[in-house]
Amino acid sequence: MALAAGSLAAAHSLNPSAAQTPATQTPPTQPPPVAQPPGVPGAPGAPAAQQPAVPASRKFTADAGIMFSVIKADKTADFEAVMAKVKEGLAKSQDPKRKQQALSWRVFKGVETAPGGGVLYIWFLDPPVKDAEYTVTDILREAFPNEAQDLWAKYVGSFVSGQTMLNLQQTVNMSPTAAAK
Repeated sequence: MALAAGSLAAAHSLNPSAAQTPATQTPPTQPPPVAQPPGVPGAPGAPAAQQPAVPASRKFTADAGIMFSVIKADKTADFEAVMAKVKEGLAKSQDPKRKQQALSWRVFKGVETAPGGGVLYIWFLDPPVKDAEYTVTDILREAFPNEAQDLWAKYVGSFVSGQTMLNLQQTVNMSPTAAAK
């Protein structure tokens, strides 16, 4: 997995279209629908180049899922703080799907520096909740409606570039106790 992550990150930094062949390159999820401060992507008056295309869905549909995010080295504390709020939001949710999401959603941080000096974070979902949205802003808006805008700004401001989402289908399980597929 580390080799794949490094290869994907390297491919993305050298040739953004190379990373899009097996995966979907998308920016972070859309912000909560409230007024945004200037300079935040999608804010009124923000340059068009900063306005990301909004993904249709953050639903994983396979056996497992991975989301790659390259974060600015000086913004890792912001990214981790927002992910801690996502964890808190999942824990306090009354929605059974949100509770189920929390059981199999892990976030990993690359030990090695990503190309360009960023830090690679990987969400590993095994198994993902197949009917559930993993949209960070939805979770934050549900759990922290009064803080969602500020959390969104901190979250989106931490990214070097967008996210790459992969649905994974298991082909071989190396465990000697695993059933043949």
